[in-house]
Amino acid sequence: MEPEAASLPVDAWAALLVFQSRLVRQVERALERQGLIPLTFYDVLLQLQRAPGRCLRFRELQGEIVLSRSALSRCVDRMATAGLVAKDECPEDPRGRNVRLLPAGKAALKAAWPVYREQILSTFGRHFSNEELHFLVERFSKLKDKLELDS
Repeated sequence: MEPEAASLPVDAWAALLVFQSRLVRQVERALERQGLIPLTFYDVLLQLQRAPGRCLRFRELQGEIVLSRSALSRCVDRMATAGLVAKDECPEDPRGRNVRLLPAGKAALKAAWPVYREQILSTFGRHFSNEELHFLVERFSKLKDKLELDS
């Protein structure tokens, strides 16, 4: 690969990371201004909402969230204290824990969605055509699936 061609993936990666970081900060500020749950809570609650029985093993949740194990553990502890989730014993593994969505967590997720949705549309979605968005969904889904297979 030519030096110029080799730098293009690096430049694209750097631009993606910076954009993602700024977008996350903007979404977090918008949620905070409205007195809503933090984005990390939203991400955990969304995964639980999508899970069968609205419940996931902690290690399954960890595979879907972009937080370290210790940061996710602290996050789930704060969410349990706030009454958004419950931490249940895992019948299959006495050392394991299940994290279960509670009604207050479902309500918090629902309340935050309009603000989050508006941020996604205004700072991300409006900059792409439908064809470009379909391409991004397809490409990132394939890459995500490949990373899961390689893990």
